[in-house]
Amino acid sequence: MKLGMQKAVAASVVMMVITGAYAQEDAVGEVEVSDTLISISGSGHQRTFACDGRKLEVVGTGHVVTTTGVCSEVEILGVGNVVNTEVKPNGRLSITGADHTVRWKSEGKIAQSVTGTGHRVTRVK
Repeated sequence: MKLGMQKAVAASVVMMVITGAYAQEDAVGEVEVSDTLISISGSGHQRTFACDGRKLEVVGTGHVVTTTGVCSEVEILGVGNVVNTEVKPNGRLSITGADHTVRWKSEGKIAQSVTGTGHRVTRVK
């Protein structure tokens, strides 16, 4: 690889880390983390995130996502995602699609919207 190409590749990797977009070897799609949002799209990401009051958005298929801390809101769309999370009291859990497995907890009541088929949604302590 020529030196110019090596520098371009290195700059791309640095930019991905700075912007919060991380790639996983077997996964397809993007992971973006900002001050207000954790967004996972595509398929096959297996990650743990510190939610710290952010919204969690999982879109696509076959993701396995675990959060630590409390999320303000959780939205799951697609097919066959597995999500373990905590939602703030009076927060919202929205599940759309098919065959998601969601284990959630909260210190209070939350709003829930579950549409689609084959979901396994469990409140844990």
